[in-house]
Amino acid sequence: MKKILLSTTLLVATAGVAAAEVTLSGSGRFGLDYAENRVASDDVTAANKTILAYRLRINVDAKFEADNGVTYGGRIRFQNTNGQSAAAFSPAMLYVEASGVRVEVGNANTAFDSVALMYNPEIGFQERSFGDPLGAYYSFNSGSYGAENNRVGIYVAYSVSGVNLKASLVQPDQTLADAGPTMQDEMSVAADYTFNQFTVAAAYVQNGLGLEGNDQTFVGVAYKFSDAGSVGLNYNDNGDLTDVGGGEVGTSITLYGNYNINGITLAGYVTDLDVDGADTAYGLGASYDLGGATLAGAVESGFDGDTRADLGVRMSF
Repeated sequence: MKKILLSTTLLVATAGVAAAEVTLSGSGRFGLDYAENRVASDDVTAANKTILAYRLRINVDAKFEADNGVTYGGRIRFQNTNGQSAAAFSPAMLYVEASGVRVEVGNANTAFDSVALMYNPEIGFQERSFGDPLGAYYSFNSGSYGAENNRVGIYVAYSVSGVNLKASLVQPDQTLADAGPTMQDEMSVAADYTFNQFTVAAAYVQNGLGLEGNDQTFVGVAYKFSDAGSVGLNYNDNGDLTDVGGGEVGTSITLYGNYNINGITLAGYVTDLDVDGADTAYGLGASYDLGGATLAGAVESGFDGDTRADLGVRMSF
């Protein structure tokens, strides 16, 4: 998905030791971001509705293949986004991979966050959508853990004949034997299968983001009706924070689609959230391939009826 910007092969002189490969890859984006009722950081100062949004992400990957065919590797990410005072490195993720099985430890991916179709409704150069899950759950962390410096995750994935199976466990603090209701182990499972022009996917997470009782479910189906376009339907049960002093986040259903015509991809979605007072959210977007970069923009209306929009360029390298 991402092209290699720099690839350095480290040839180890010791006989019988496999060669290691260290690569840099990443993505960047910049453009204008509009929010009808942006929240100001200073209570006294009104917020600008339009700001310049940007992000640069660099992945540092290292791997080698042992004589027995097993691949060992790891990743650290370096990232800065507008609004952050400085770029920061992520915690490390290490993995081993063989015969269709991948095991990650440390700052691991999670099954729930990695399931197919979940983020398909995203549009605009910032790739966002009100059709994304609204609940709280762990994923690969692009920056510092902050207070959760003892967080650790384990992720297992297996792929065979179009079927992808995933499972993960995240401990907010692996040093604590009894972590309490706000630091529970998060466990998630996911599966997806592609056959002919259909893809189906499902995922479940227990104690999302380490919060007791914050269980969430995702189910999605997509149909690729031609090489130019596809449609899909996603269902999200976004969790329940009652056990930690909150309430139900609600369930949402999103219908989305995209179609490419003359090099321009048009995309849109509509999302219904079963929370009292929530408006139906929707968005329309378009993107154009610039030959290595993409010009993209979107206009969306949220659950509160407020409008947000963006227009900019994103790139991968």
